[in-house]
Amino acid sequence: MSVPVRINVPRIISMVIIAAVIAGIVNVYADAGPIERMARARVCERHGPPCKERLGRVLRTPFFHDMDFKDGGREVTVRCSRSFVLVGAYSCAVR
Repeated sequence: MSVPVRINVPRIISMVIIAAVIAGIVNVYADAGPIERMARARVCERHGPPCKERLGRVLRTPFFHDMDFKDGGREVTVRCSRSFVLVGAYSCAVR
């Protein structure tokens, strides 16, 4: 005798929303040291050592981190984002 399986759609949707909120909070409030080092390396690769950039403004959102560096008197913005919307490995690019 087979028992019918009931899928509780509202509960599944609630769990997905809770997981997305937790991922967003982690993206904003987790340690950004490794991400800052990746962004700094992206700025420094343009001209090589010694790299004397200074970190200015930092904008951290659940979807990306923007960092403004002063490099040789001009401002360079680097955006680091995850490979998927809220999860995955970070990669950085000069904007």
